[in-house]
Amino acid sequence: MSALTGPTPSTEIPTTSPTTRRRVPTSRPQVPDTPGQHPLWLSVLLHLLPGVALSGFVVALHSRGVDPLVALLLGIGLVIMPLELGYLAVYAKRTTGSWSPFDAVTYTTRFKTRRLLRLAILPAVWMLVLVAISMGAVDERLAESMFSWMPSAITDMATPDSDAALSGGTALALVLAFFVFNGLLGPITEELYFRGHLLPRIDRYHRGAPVLETLLFALYHFHSPWRYPAIFLGFLPSTWMAWRKRSLWVSLTAHLIINNVFLLMMVAALLSEG
Repeated sequence: MSALTGPTPSTEIPTTSPTTRRRVPTSRPQVPDTPGQHPLWLSVLLHLLPGVALSGFVVALHSRGVDPLVALLLGIGLVIMPLELGYLAVYAKRTTGSWSPFDAVTYTTRFKTRRLLRLAILPAVWMLVLVAISMGAVDERLAESMFSWMPSAITDMATPDSDAALSGGTALALVLAFFVFNGLLGPITEELYFRGHLLPRIDRYHRGAPVLETLLFALYHFHSPWRYPAIFLGFLPSTWMAWRKRSLWVSLTAHLIINNVFLLMMVAALLSEG
């Protein structure tokens, strides 16, 4: 008589398939193309607050004897960059877990260099023409007629002292400071903040979004209110292109071209005086 044996255990089928067992590689969370929308009051506040802080900083330093243009450059590094990049970093940490300001940016479509330049060059040239006209024929008149009530730290930037002589070392330091803060870091910071982050968050206004964003960006320049028309009309094409193409790289390229062409003009002026 054969020995009694228990039932042979059946082969169990794993409840988790090899596919589901596979570890999914981690990646940075993607910001949606149309993110959550800001209420209008918040968008206005986020646009204007850094400009108010910068203007207050310039006035405070001028009261201590600092030249307004020098105070403006210092303000870009000590006020604008910490406020705008700091906000983006905190927002990115809260929403994606990363401290990188780039992770708070929505319009990130990239183009090949040649196409990017084709998209950016016409808006840049348009802006250069308008600002050149404003600087040559409008700024001083408006500053003296409509904005004479403002602190001299602000109005003095519309009427630079052409007789002021700069030594070679001082002129070189000023040019380098302009390149670092106004030609490079300032435009990058502003484009990440305004076109990369704030513009997508008023996208519900559709074609009105780039118009509203450019208007608020112009008003943000409290330190040069006589240039509001030129800034609004000049930056509108690049802002529109950034919105249309979902790419801050277009407006950033145009912004860099604009600021550095004016830097070259300033260098030429200094060399001619020397």
